[in-house]
Amino acid sequence: MLIAVEGIDGSGKTTVVRFLEEELKKRGYDVVVFKEPTNSEWGRRIKRAFKDRRLKPEEELELFLKDREWNVKNNVVPALKAGKVVIMDRYYYSTIAYQGALGIDPDYIKQLNEKIAPKPDLVIILDVKPETALKRIRMRGDKPNRFEDLEYLRKVREIFLSLKNKNIVVIDAERNMEEVKSDVLNVVSKYLATRS
Repeated sequence: MLIAVEGIDGSGKTTVVRFLEEELKKRGYDVVVFKEPTNSEWGRRIKRAFKDRRLKPEEELELFLKDREWNVKNNVVPALKAGKVVIMDRYYYSTIAYQGALGIDPDYIKQLNEKIAPKPDLVIILDVKPETALKRIRMRGDKPNRFEDLEYLRKVREIFLSLKNKNIVVIDAERNMEEVKSDVLNVVSKYLATRS
């Protein structure tokens, strides 16, 4: 099973992913977590661009696609074949939203990604206002990076919320983290119950 946890920076993705990993392991599932961008050669170039200078949208998209292709081949597919529950801390929906907000057609990005990456069984989008997200980023002692401009994040959020599919669930992440975790666990538990 492949679960993707998505949302703008500061929405609580990494906290929720760690919680979900622990809870599913307690229930006896073999769980593995992967984060994007990875530490592949392309992922490292993306991370450098966070700090140095933004690349052109097309260059960014190409790096994300190469990084994802590497991740899928070396991590995601082998783990799924081994019968593990794979949890992604960001996946191709982030590319659709973030690069889509730079002006590349989100449908085009989706098509490119679906050629190289398995479709998740479940996508959880943690939804917060960009103002809340930036406040959280500062509260944890981080300085917002080049992907975390207020107007840009508003566009990113709009694209996330426009993504519709029966496997996509939007969770209100403005609330206290315990409530958010509880909602996420309920969604995943219900899904697992239908599979078994």
